[in-house]
Amino acid sequence: MGFPAFNLMSQQLHAAESIDPTSLSPSAAADRLRWLQMPVELQQEILEAMDHYQPPSGGQLDGPCIWLDPSSKLCRHHQHRPQVCRDFPVGGIGCLQWRRAALA
Repeated sequence: MGFPAFNLMSQQLHAAESIDPTSLSPSAAADRLRWLQMPVELQQEILEAMDHYQPPSGGQLDGPCIWLDPSSKLCRHHQHRPQVCRDFPVGGIGCLQWRRAALA
């Protein structure tokens, strides 16, 4: 999860204001709204990461999210986290399975 996993592609985030939310899934519509309320500096950070993303070689999982604070192990912008982070609670079964797979 190298960058926050919003339910919209980079092109959609660039044009988020012009997208009709009724044309999106509920999760994508929720992320669109969060995106529009997010500070521009954070939007730019994510777009930069998405636009220059290089997948890991050899089928490896991505590294930590760019918003993860390595010392506290907490999200630096928790209030702006995408829907997937809200649906995937820290310490939950899915989270623990992901961590085990990432450390294998």
